Parts: sequence; structure tokens; C-alpha cells
Amino acid sequence: MTLRLSLFAASALLATTVSGAVSGANAAPTQDKTQLGALLAMPYANGLTGAAKSARLAWVERRDGIRNILISDGGAAPRRVTAYTQDDGTDLWGLALSPDGRTLAFVEGGDAEYPNDHAPNAGNAAIPGKETVRVLLPDGRTTTAGEGHSPVFSPDGRLLAFMRGGALLVGQPGQTPRVVMTTPGEITALHWSPDSRRLALEIDRGSHSLIALWDVRNSSAAPMFLPAALGHDQNATFSPDGRAIAFVRAYHPLMTAERGKGHFWSLQVYDTASGAEHTLWTVPEGTGNRFWAPEGMDLTWTRSGQLLFPWEGSGWLRLCALSVTASGSGSGSGSGATPRCLTSDQAEIASYRLSADETRLLYTANIGDPDHWRAWSQPLDNSQPVALSAPNEQVMDLTLAGPAIAMMATGTDQPAHPVVLQNTVRHLPVTPAAPNGFTFTPPQVVHFRSEDGRDIHGQLFLPPAGTPGPHPALVFVHGGPRRQMLPAFNPMGYYSNAYAMNQFLASRGYVVLAVNYRSGTGYGVDFRTAPGIGRAGASEYKDVHAAGLFLRSRSDVVPGKIGIWGGSWGGYLTALALARNSDLFVAGADFHGVHDMTEPDHSGLSPEEKQREKDSEWRSSPIADIAHWRSPVLLIHGDDDFNVEFEQSVLLVRMLVERNIPFEDHVFPGERHAFLRTQDWLQAYLWTLHFLDAKLDVQPH
Repeated sequence: MTLRLSLFAASALLATTVSGAVSGANAAPTQDKTQLGALLAMPYANGLTGAAKSARLAWVERRDGIRNILISDGGAAPRRVTAYTQDDGTDLWGLALSPDGRTLAFVEGGDAEYPNDHAPNAGNAAIPGKETVRVLLPDGRTTTAGEGHSPVFSPDGRLLAFMRGGALLVGQPGQTPRVVMTTPGEITALHWSPDSRRLALEIDRGSHSLIALWDVRNSSAAPMFLPAALGHDQNATFSPDGRAIAFVRAYHPLMTAERGKGHFWSLQVYDTASGAEHTLWTVPEGTGNRFWAPEGMDLTWTRSGQLLFPWEGSGWLRLCALSVTASGSGSGSGSGATPRCLTSDQAEIASYRLSADETRLLYTANIGDPDHWRAWSQPLDNSQPVALSAPNEQVMDLTLAGPAIAMMATGTDQPAHPVVLQNTVRHLPVTPAAPNGFTFTPPQVVHFRSEDGRDIHGQLFLPPAGTPGPHPALVFVHGGPRRQMLPAFNPMGYYSNAYAMNQFLASRGYVVLAVNYRSGTGYGVDFRTAPGIGRAGASEYKDVHAAGLFLRSRSDVVPGKIGIWGGSWGGYLTALALARNSDLFVAGADFHGVHDMTEPDHSGLSPEEKQREKDSEWRSSPIADIAHWRSPVLLIHGDDDFNVEFEQSVLLVRMLVERNIPFEDHVFPGERHAFLRTQDWLQAYLWTLHFLDAKLDVQPH
């Protein structure tokens, strides 16, 4: 790969190879490469899962860029059960343990976000791998179940099901499964009935989603579809006796829909014996009338006849309950029932489970501090919650493994790692340690006001005490935009890396402000769905601009040396900052950002409404203000990106060239949106460091 630069940046010409090694006079100092590489090499855990009837846990660990699966029994020292040795971009995900914990299924390769598209080939192998379900048997043998993803064991452990596009595959663990049904669209989720006799399948057909039932006892018969509607049926859960299924029916509003108007989702109940379906509850108009929940947060039907579900009715995502009998009727029937919310108001939940005896609710939430997530336990009678995690930990995900509670925790100096509670004893199977010679500085939580008065939260990373100032400064903008940066390592791999980079930049003498702009999560529905965000006006840029002004007002910052960096939606906001305020942001690093926000069409709108939306989308685009763009920009993009079209960066470069705006551009052939290889993250960050040092006139150590 050869770097292409504009005429204004020709003097910084830098040749690179496909492997990503930097060469020439502009190579980053060896110390920077070694130290940043050591930060990114720290062990990072994800995909935590537990067995239903034993204390066995499994998770994926990425260490020095290499992914492997670890298993721990009740928090004991883990053992590695795979033997991968290369940072080649092959992901491991979709872990599932059999109920007794003796068998493990997982997915090798593919892309968890786009599981039915072609598998990525970030390492540019001559023969790309495929998305494959593997099964680790009790005797230690690993077998191949076949192409597919998202394996799920039946509650009795006798069958393993997974999907591939619209195909459902079922078989005994360790044996070759067979395709038992196919359907148009894509199967997106599988739910076993408690007696292991049925599978509920969620099927996405684009304009709508369906739920179908497949019967193990009559496996050759056609699936039975639940009564379908012109919306999206999702989040299915069986009643404890298997006689009924509850699910969410959601409708997607038009872009022009008035906030708070309409009833856009409901809870439905289907009786598997009679085939009758009825509405248990319809969301009222007002706050929370559009369904939203974090990925992986399902409904839960308890043995006591309660249906647990997430709802933003108070303006905050809380877990609520309605009463319903196993047959699907009861005190919660109809649209007039009022849910009983179990978790605290003015706080949001990120995950939840019921204890094995269903007496306690276990969940993660930011109670009392929106920037601090902890694990909590409380009886189902709405008693006060009790914290399960330590005050210095961030915990957004938890699971159960028999009698054990397992949490994925992070800290200011520790990437995500499992913490296990069993019989009130706390276990740390893995404790990541900081690289030798690097000192993490806890970021400060700061508040500042945007131009329209909003209270905006951020994390301020400061250079080590005693470092001569004033300093160059950077605003960091996360992607999503439904994300939240924390004053600690982030549980998501993309932002775990970004946190490490911000720590490293601060150690190099930068003041870095990570801004949690409106449209992000953690601060309630009004913040996440603020008026005018995104294509409707880019109102979140007000918060980014305010972050830059906040830095400029500080005595420890050089006012003329403020830059900005971010990826995805953060890349979009970086480009917007440079296009609108080159007077404030003198340089920026834009990772796979969106630059043209216009959409081809908007069904259901009048010609006049369509034109208004087009105009708004254009005005919200960085390229709409390209005439004001003066500051140099670094552009980095993988050309197999499924989230943001590669053409978005190509388009921007064409416009920059025409206007002689200085830029530097790099491409990772075969990489996805969130780079799959740690070496590519390292290379991208080294490019970023070198670029920002040069444009902000920072002398390397």
C-alpha cells in the first residue's frame, strides 16, 4: 500500500507496506511504537458466557492481538482451550456452553455485526476463512458443525441449533447437523422452549420481522408462523411451562413523526396450543413510546407470572414488570395496565438477569452517577439495590454460571476482565497489568455547557504532573453515536483501544477531552433523542464545538494548538469540526467517517417533506461546508467496511484535492469498520500520532 497525499502534504510522503510497518524519516520513534504497542497488547476479554447448571464460564481473550477462548470453573485460574497464534483478524465470538458446561460451541471467523455477509479477510489470506461453528467436546476434541453463527444449546443439552442466513441447522453436539428449514430473509435469533421441544425463530425480512415455531418432534413439517403484522416482531420469550410466547411488536416511525405521538410498540402474547394471540400491553403516548433497548437485552417471563421488559417511560431505560398468567391472560391483560418499574429512576440499565431461584434481580446500571456503571442486586419486591461490584470498577455486563455471578469489569488501568462472585467470595481469574514503564492517569470527569445550555459530560486526560506547559490539546469524539465514553477502559473493544490511545496521548504531553455529546447513551432518552441530531441538523456538533472552546479556555492549553480525532460517527463529527471551525480545530484525524449525510429517498413523505429532509441532510454534512475547510486532515479507512461506505472517504478526498486542502490518507485492504487486527490499530494510531505531532508542532520525546 502506498500513501497518497495532496500537493500541500507532499513533503510528508510516507511509504508503507501491507503489513503496516512504518519506514523512512517519518517513522514514529521506537519508544512510541513500543509503548503504544504494549498498551494495545494488554489482555482484553469479551463474550462472557456461563453454563446454566454449573459454575463454568467461558470468554474470549485478545492478548497481543491474538484471540483465544478461556474457561474458568467458579472463578478459578482459567485454562486456554484454543490454540490460535496469529493476529490475522480471525474473530472468535458467539460462545455458548451446554447446560452442564462440558461442551462449548463458538464461531470462528465472520463478523458478528454482519454474520451473513462474506467473511472478512483482514489478513489478506490467499484463501479466506469462512464463518464456522466449532464445537469443543468433553473429551477435548474440537469438531466442525458447519458454516453459520449464533449457536444455542437446548435446555436438556441434547441438541445444538444455529443459523446461516435463512437456514436453521440442528443436530447433536459433535455430529453433523442438518438443515431442517429455510425461509426468506435472515434468521436473527433462536429461543428454545423450556422442554427442548420447540424453537422460536426471529426472522428479519427487511420491511418487517416475523416469529416462527419449529417443532423437534415433527422436524420435517413446515414451521408454524405466529400471526404476523406489518411491523417488527422480536424479543421472543417462552412462558415457564412453554405454553405461551411473549414478544415485542414494534413499528418504525417516519422521519417526520412528532415526538411522543403514537403508540409504536406493544407486548404481545401467543398461545401455542390454541394459536390465539392478544395484546398484553400497549405503550402509551409520550416518553418511551418508541421501543429501544441495548443489543442482547431480552424479555424474561418468570415462574411467578411476571413479564420483565425494558421501557423508557420515565425518560430513563428501566426494567419494568407486568403480571401475566402462563396462558397469556391475567391482571396485566389489555392496554390499560400500568407496568411496575423495578430499577431506579434517573438511571439506566445495560444488562440484567434473574437469580436461579428468581428471588433477586441482578443488573448493571449507572445509579447515582451517569458516568459510573456498577452491578446491583435487589429482591423483586422493589427493595433498595445492593452493589455487587467494587467502587473503582465499571461494570456494564453480567451473566450467571450456575450459582456464580460473573461480571465483565474495567478500571482506569485495566481493560475488560471477568470478576466472579460465588458464595459471596470474589474471584479474579485474570487481572490485566499495566505495561512496564507506563503509568495510567485517572481521567477527570468534567462538565461544560453547550451553546444552547445543555450540560455535557466528558473525561479530561492530563499530561503527567510536572510536564512543562501549556500543552497542545485534542477533542476525542466517539462513534455510534449511541455510545458512552467512561473515565476508565471501555467494555467495547473499539473504545477500549481509544481509551488506551487517549492515555498514551496524554502521556506524550497532550490534554485530551473525550466528549459525551448528545445522541449518546447513559443520560436518558431526552439526551439520546435530542432534537436536531444527525441528519436532522447535527445538533450534537454544538457539544463538540463547546468541548473545543472548553479546552481553549484552559490556562494549560495552547489556544492555537487544538486538534480533534474520532472514528465512525466520531469521524463524521471530526470532519464537521474541520469544515465548520478550522479557526478552532487546526488538525484532525478522521477514521472511517461519514461525509455526505444525504439519503436517496424517504418513503411516506410528500415531495415538499422530502425536499426539506434532503436540505437538512445536506446542511448536516461536512461536505456542505467544505468551502470553509482549511485545516489538514488524516483519513484512515478499511476498504471492506460494512458500516460506513468506503466511498464516503473517497468522495471527501476528491473534494479536498479540488480545493487544495491538505490531507493524508491511508487504506487498510480487507479491513472492516472496527479493525480486526491489533497491528492495524497500532499502525493507525502511529499514523495519527505522527500526523498530529507534525500539524500541532509537537516535539516527540
